[in-house]
Parts: sequence; C-alpha cells; structure tokens
Amino acid sequence: MNKLLFEIGMEELPSSEYKNIKKQLNENIEKFLKENNLKYEKINIFISPRRFGSYITGLSDSQPDKVEERKGPAKSVAYNENGEPTKALLGFLKGAKATEKDIIIKEFKGNEYVFIKIERKGKTTKKLFEENLPKIIKSIKFKKSMKWGNGDYEFVRPVHWILGMYNKEILDFEIFGKKASNITYGHRFFGGKIELKEIEKYFEELKNNYVIANFEERVQKIKNDLQQLKEKNNIKIEQDEDLIIEIAELTEYPTGVIGTFNEKYMKLPYEIIEVTVKHHQRSFVVKDENKYISFQDGIGREENIIKGYSRVINARLDDAAFYYEDDLKVSIEDNLKSLEKITYQKGIGNYKEKVERIEKLSEFIANELKIKEVKEIKRAAKLSKIDIPSNVVYEFPEMQGIMGRIYLKNKGETENIYLTAEEHYHPIEENDKVTKNIVSDIVSLADRIDDIVGYFGIGKIPSGSKDPFALRRKSFGVFRIIIENDWDIDIKNIVKKASEILNLEYDENKLEDFFKSRFETILLKEGIKPDILSSVITNYNKPLRAIISAKALLKYSDSKEFKEFITAFQRVNNISKKHNSTEYQGRLFVEEVEKNLFEKYLETKAQLEDKIKILDYEGAMEKLINLKEAIDTYFDNIFVMDKDESIRLNRLGFLKTISEMFKDIGDVSKLYQ
Repeated sequence: MNKLLFEIGMEELPSSEYKNIKKQLNENIEKFLKENNLKYEKINIFISPRRFGSYITGLSDSQPDKVEERKGPAKSVAYNENGEPTKALLGFLKGAKATEKDIIIKEFKGNEYVFIKIERKGKTTKKLFEENLPKIIKSIKFKKSMKWGNGDYEFVRPVHWILGMYNKEILDFEIFGKKASNITYGHRFFGGKIELKEIEKYFEELKNNYVIANFEERVQKIKNDLQQLKEKNNIKIEQDEDLIIEIAELTEYPTGVIGTFNEKYMKLPYEIIEVTVKHHQRSFVVKDENKYISFQDGIGREENIIKGYSRVINARLDDAAFYYEDDLKVSIEDNLKSLEKITYQKGIGNYKEKVERIEKLSEFIANELKIKEVKEIKRAAKLSKIDIPSNVVYEFPEMQGIMGRIYLKNKGETENIYLTAEEHYHPIEENDKVTKNIVSDIVSLADRIDDIVGYFGIGKIPSGSKDPFALRRKSFGVFRIIIENDWDIDIKNIVKKASEILNLEYDENKLEDFFKSRFETILLKEGIKPDILSSVITNYNKPLRAIISAKALLKYSDSKEFKEFITAFQRVNNISKKHNSTEYQGRLFVEEVEKNLFEKYLETKAQLEDKIKILDYEGAMEKLINLKEAIDTYFDNIFVMDKDESIRLNRLGFLKTISEMFKDIGDVSKLYQ
C-alpha cells in the first residue's frame, strides 16, 4: 500500500495553536479522503515548534472508477417525426461528450427519456493530493495569523520550506511561494539539511538530527527523562502534566538536566518555590531539596544550561522571598482596607464589598443548614479574599488562595479559616474535588451564588459558547457542593437572599433556565433517562431531593406496577391541569367511591410527607402506588364534570390536590412520553 508525507516548515509556532492545528488538519484530511473515496489505514499528524504535517499510510492507488448515468430530454423531444436526433438531443450529447451509441431509452415517471452512461476513470491518489493539499493546508483557521512577502502570504507563521512525497516521488504542488521537495531540516542548532530518499525514514532521519516530530513521543521522552533523573539522584518530584505538555510544545528534542538553587530559599513555603521555578523557568522542583529539573532543547550543553537556569531561578526566588516577607508584615486589618481599592466587577462593587456579601450570604446558608459554627464561618468568609492585595499574588496570580492560606496560618487564624482561603475556590473544574470541609464549602457556595446573581443582575449572562466569567462552571460547582454534602437546601432561597444583599434585580426565568441546564448535565452523567430527567428537573432548586427522586424513579420506572400507577395518576393530572384551585369541601362528596378516595388520600398524604421529610423517595413512591386502585375505582364510577357546578368544582379541586402530591417527586405528565 502507498504512503504520503507532507511537512510545512516555518518559524517558531505559538504553543497556543497546537491543539487547533492537530484537530483541524486531521479533520480536513479525513474529509478529503472520504469525499474522494480514497482508502487509507492511518493518519499521523505530527507537530513541533518549527514544523507540522501528516504521514498517511495504507493509501489506495486511486479513486475507484465511476459509472455515471445522466438523464437527457424525453424521447419525444429528442427525436423528430422521422426518428432523427433533434438539436435538444445533439446539445445534450455534446455537453456530455457522448455519441448516439451511448444512448439508452428508459422509462421515467411514465414517460420514455434518453439516458447515457458515462464512465469516469478515478484520479490517482498522488494527483488528487497534488491538487488539494494547498487547499487542505490553507483551510486551517488560526487564532492569529501573520502576513509576509509584501503581504502576499498569510499563515500562522512565515513558511520556509515544504516537504511533500508520495512513496519515492516528490509531490508536484506549490504553496506560499514554496515548491514541494524532498528536503527538510533538523534542529536549528544541532541538525542540518536532510535530503529524504525513503519516505519511511522521515522520523528516523529527523531524530538523528535532534528533532522528535511526534508530539506524543516528545511528551513520553520528557516523562522518561524525569523518571531516570529521579532514580539516578534518588529524589522526589511531582509529575506536573500541564508543565510536561508545555515543555513538549516548546522543544523539538527535550533533554532533562538537574540543577540547584541557593539553599537559603528553602525557608520559603514549597508552593512559592514551585510556582516561581515553574513560572519563570518551566522547571520541576524537587521535594524537600534545593534542586530542580529543567529541559534544554537539544543536547550537550548541560553545564551552561544549568548555570543559566540557576542564575535566573535564584534571582526570581530572591524577588519572591522579598514579596513574601513583605506580605507577612501587613496586618489583616490593613489588607481588608486594601480590598476596597480593588474593583471586583464594575456594577457589583469592589473586593471589600464582595467579601461583605459573601459573609452575609454564608451566615444565611449556615442558618438554613442549622449549623452552629456561624461565627467561624463568617470570619472565614470575611478573610476569604485576604490575599488579593498581596505582592506574591500580584506577581504570581496562580498563588491566589494558596497565599491566603499561608498568610492566615502565619497570622494565627484557626485551621478552618485559613483552609477556607484556599479551599473555597474548589471545585475549579468538572473533575476537581469538593472539599467536604463544611466551612470552606459554605463560603464557596456563597461566593458562587453571589457571582451568578450579580452577573445576571448587570446583564453579563452566558450566551452560546461565550461564558467569560465562568458562570456555567460556577453553577456546576453549586450543584456539586450541595449534592456531595447531602445538604437539603433550596437554591431559590439563597438566590433571593443574594439578590437582596446585592440590591440587584435579575431575570428570574433566564436564571432558572440557566440553573436547569446545568442540573440537566449532572442528571445525564448519573444515567437518568430523558423522561425521568424532564420530570424531576422542575425541582432543580432542591438538587439533593431532585437527584434522589430521579434515582428512585429510575429504579421503579421499568416495573409494570409503577407504569400502571403512573397511568392512573396521569388521568388525575390531565383532568385537573386546567383547574387552578385546590379548594374542595369533604361534605360535598356525595358518592361512597369518592369518600373512599378521600380517606385513602388523607392516609397516603400523611405517610408520603413522613417519607419525603427523611428523603426516602423510594418509600414515598411505594405509598403513592397504593392510591392506584382507589383512583381507578373513582374514575370507573364518578363523572367528574357533573352538571352541578358546585359538585364539579369540588371534584376538580380535590383531584388537583391529589395531582399536587406528586410535585415533590417530579412532573408526572413528563413520564413515559
């Protein structure tokens, strides 16, 4: 089978474009192969700082030949009365490059028409790629492009060479003023010009010239080097995946080296050392030692590399030590005053106002949950953003929260208070942890709801894929905090209180839809079926109850007994749904059957409330199911829409009351739709 290789060589690629290029290039090639009916085995997209391209294997020789049938004019129009071809037929044949010998007469929708069969020879794979590769490459969209050559060319970076080969042949195409060849180039400093004779040796030849073209292979080399250095030097180091990816994006031949920084900086908190070394030198810090592991791009310059890295790291740690020591001198009261000078968001105030709101809302949530440690919770909320004015956070924004914890611990605050300064930012992402520290989680919940209500109040509402203030992520965190802590709490009450504290109005319908859409995602991840999801989503504001009821419904949903009960209950719901009142009087029940249902309702209602009070939704449904027989008997014997208005309205009010019983579980009308 055939192989094809192309490579675009250019100036240094911005790492922010890596995922974008790989994804689009793969999609563009797959689309092209599918549209042209070309078979293949594998598409390998490779990318490094000065090149990207694709190596495709198992390609078919060409497109399959096609036989195309084309319909012409009706027979009556194609031939005159003497059976001779008309101008219409001759024009059709000319356009199709066919002769009368190619004509087939076929019936179509009751009439005879002229048809011809055209055999089209499939183009060779090589030819198709030569014609289409420039389009495939130019169709890639970038976050930001560059122009060069008097503005004639535009791409992610100026292009310096094009390599293109099909088996042993050079592809005949040109792009950005460069003609494809079998020439590529190795590492900028350690490699040279490479004339590729065999397409299969592309990756090997590059590696000999200190370029690892495959991104995944560079990632693995970094991991291997880290492991080897750990074992050789008997050291501990955290394998930071994000940093590994970043190094792989910035190097063509990453090689690990180990160095040291001044031991005096070991008195700094580990997190400050780590972020300083990572931030400025993209290096890994060794646990409990004044050592680091860095990666050079290439080989053989270890001594110079280590000297350079150590010089910069020592200078940066010196700055960090100054900022840190300076921060510790500032009192808590002065930092709280400084919060007033820092705007949180135009329209919803500064950071001082923000923490005051979080404090009030945290107190409200604690009271809703009947938690006694209100004083500590209020203190934790008040100090939750204490590190915002700090020099360390200004220099290293990623230290926000961590520095708050370090600072408050140094100032002698209690464990719950200093941990909250860091933990209340969690969960940050979908897979991030919920702390299960009740103080941190209450403050986190208050912080998130204050943000959501505040931004909705000033009209900063997420739309489409745009969510600049991460409100979707924050709402997802709201649900996770409540559910994972087993808090039986109503979001609507907290939102209302937040609105009062903010003194802002918001569009209730938009905010409700926003919360519902996030809760829907959680239910889907729990494996809840669509009809059950639609039923319980109405109770999104009590997420713990809603998710428990959803799981209970899921358990019962396939049973015959439950389906029959729902059918009976939906009869109650359907006949009473347009009736707006739940008022009725027992003395107006005239038939024995409706008196029996009334007694059964009173008995079930008391049992149902007891079960729901303790979140036993499975038990609640078992009690509800017991109503089925009485409901069926009622409808078999009672004509609800009696001509006597007082009897009719009384019956409708009673049935509406029964229908409302299901609301704590969900919307009965949505089940089994």
